[in-house]
Amino acid sequence: MTTHRVNSPDGALAYLTDCTLATVCHLAMKKSAPKSELSRQISIAQKAIDWMDEFGIDYSHTRAKDVKAMGGKVDIWAKQFKPTT
Repeated sequence: MTTHRVNSPDGALAYLTDCTLATVCHLAMKKSAPKSELSRQISIAQKAIDWMDEFGIDYSHTRAKDVKAMGGKVDIWAKQFKPTT
């Protein structure tokens, strides 16, 4: 999602959720990412997705769509980005 799609409070939450999920993805890919920071970002992203669900906000143009497709849990979604070695 990009900032040009933001034209409402709903869009702002969707955008910030997408940005937070991008941060989760980035941290999860690092071999030496601080676990506490990754956990914190996962928690923030999960809360944002929960709010999007609670308020009926469309997440179809965000990474939240992929999280929901994998069961709705950010920690599970993030595991796919962890290095295998």
